[in-house]
Amino acid sequence: MSSFGLDTTGSALRKPKLGIIGGSGMCSFPELNVVSIVRPETKYGFPSDNISICELGGELVAFLPRHGSKHTIVPHKVPYKANLAALKDLGVEYVIGTCIVGSLKKEIAPGSIVLPDQFVNLTWGRDDYSEADGGSFIHLPIGEPYCRHLRKKIIEVANETLLPVIPQATVAVVQGPRFSTSAESRWFSANGWDIVNMTQYPECYLARELGLCYSAIAAVTDYDVGLQESLFIDPRHMDAILEIFRGNIQKTKSLLLAFIKKTISCFSCGCASVAVKAYYEE
Repeated sequence: MSSFGLDTTGSALRKPKLGIIGGSGMCSFPELNVVSIVRPETKYGFPSDNISICELGGELVAFLPRHGSKHTIVPHKVPYKANLAALKDLGVEYVIGTCIVGSLKKEIAPGSIVLPDQFVNLTWGRDDYSEADGGSFIHLPIGEPYCRHLRKKIIEVANETLLPVIPQATVAVVQGPRFSTSAESRWFSANGWDIVNMTQYPECYLARELGLCYSAIAAVTDYDVGLQESLFIDPRHMDAILEIFRGNIQKTKSLLLAFIKKTISCFSCGCASVAVKAYYEE
């Protein structure tokens, strides 16, 4: 076993409470000090890549790139179950997933940081449930898919660091890897959905099945194609999009670093694990 987590006396094994799943643009997190690198095999196979056990200010964090360290795994083939099971096996209790999104509303401008509180699943064929011991499955309530307490704490940290965030949104999750057609995009907007993404499902739900509190930090790179047409925006301006993309990554990392320093040692929730326990006690 890896030697990560030993305290200064070497007498106890510390475990990372927080797991960060890095999305596009965050295949690494060099601002964190890597203590150890592991890749545990789970009953669902191996995670997307190595998991870095990192330290910042005396706190341990597990970091995993969702699409692999070289961004080679397309959204519908990400081993979501193995990723979350591996983090749980390492002792992680709550997870923050970062992701890139397109905006479906004029008021959610490129460069915005959004904390979704709802999703609409438009994917198909994804392995989206976790087998319990004995091979059974469970039906968990999912009316509130994201952990409200973790999201609230991220918002508090953002406010303290003067980083504007949009505190709630509905994310439409599409299959990928292709982007939306104009007709699809206009349909998403007409339904009142706020942002569009390819990875929030089933990651968000699987975390809840495993008793992990989950929240997402979504960075808006551009307006989705249907909105680009209505606003007369030329989608070919890739230089501007890439500049926003790079800026979003820095905002996301800054927010995560502040969260780790200010919150990780004192944050406690467990709402997801309570939901799982309540299901089995029914």
